[in-house]
Amino acid sequence: MSEYENLEILGVGRRRGGRFGKVLIAGAGKIEGDVECDELSIPGSGKIEEGCVLVHGPLSCYGSGSVEGTVQADKLAVFGAFCADGGCLVNGDAEVAGRLEIEGPCEIRGKVGVSGSMSVEGPCTLGPQTQINGTMTGEGDIRAGSLRVAGSLTAEAALRAENIEIDGRLSAESGVQAETFRARGKVEIDGELNADLVELELTGSDEIESIVGGSVKVKKADSAVSRGGLSFNFFFDFGKNCKSYFSKGTPRLHAELIEADEIELEYTDCETVRGVNVHIGPECVIDRVEFSGALTTAADAVIAEKVKI
Repeated sequence: MSEYENLEILGVGRRRGGRFGKVLIAGAGKIEGDVECDELSIPGSGKIEEGCVLVHGPLSCYGSGSVEGTVQADKLAVFGAFCADGGCLVNGDAEVAGRLEIEGPCEIRGKVGVSGSMSVEGPCTLGPQTQINGTMTGEGDIRAGSLRVAGSLTAEAALRAENIEIDGRLSAESGVQAETFRARGKVEIDGELNADLVELELTGSDEIESIVGGSVKVKKADSAVSRGGLSFNFFFDFGKNCKSYFSKGTPRLHAELIEADEIELEYTDCETVRGVNVHIGPECVIDRVEFSGALTTAADAVIAEKVKI
């Protein structure tokens, strides 16, 4: 039992901040100044004005909550809508089934589950396991351990993680760095994808500016069936570009550069492919292939220039 008094706002009320045991805002309540407590629960509408929040236990928001300063809690659960204007630090796990907005830096040291929506304006550091089934947007750099996206992730700055798995949609505007990167969904990366292992199963049109790694494998996903059959025409300008026109709906990867020791490609349009052992598979259109080991090609692959280095 806490040595501090509990604070409850059940109707419409305004209180001063301070040190409390449990804080419950079930009505429409405002607290002025800093709040330190053992637990904070907001099933109603709660606002902490001109102050920060320090929760030594769980912070739960089932209604609508906002804090004008920073937020620190051992655990975080958002089933309604919660906004932290000054940033957020969670020492343990975080569950976001509603809407979480952080207008500053964010650090979550435990597991992260996002089935609702989460947006972070500042740099964001996530824990060892992050599962995004809903939507997440990060305006600052994002760092994570194991990251799985079955919903949608938009990274407006750099994205770095140990392992990344995409079953939904990834949009990264300033490059991606990982040890392993596996994707079976929609991928758009401006800048470089750098990973020891890159495996892409194409289900639609993916766009990655450049891929650099140890091993790169690109193939059409088994369930990705082209509409209209395999009817295509090629047009070449060997001095400038190499373009392909495939039937609408064919999954493809579009890239400027793919560089790795081991490369296996299918359904890929790329300006330059550079590697040791390179296999250019079906429906690939490549401007230039540079290889130092072995080069093998499918019968319908089109390569404008082959260079042994």
